[in-house]
Amino acid sequence: MGKYKIVVLTTGQKNSAQQKYNLVTRHKINADIKIYKTTGGELYSVEVGPYSERKRVLQDIDKIKGIGIPNAFITNA
Repeated sequence: MGKYKIVVLTTGQKNSAQQKYNLVTRHKINADIKIYKTTGGELYSVEVGPYSERKRVLQDIDKIKGIGIPNAFITNA
């Protein structure tokens, strides 16, 4: 199991999550949309990973930021 993942976007809008997912996967980065249930409704999180190697996660975060998603961040998986 990996130690890291990249969070591309977390939003309450399914359409926004789908658009970011499409953008990331169009650039050959495997992503998933995770749905989290909250008391305020559903949150949609576009996530990449998990990664076990720090080198690989750093390469992909740079690639994601380079395609116009500056707020993506790395977190522990």
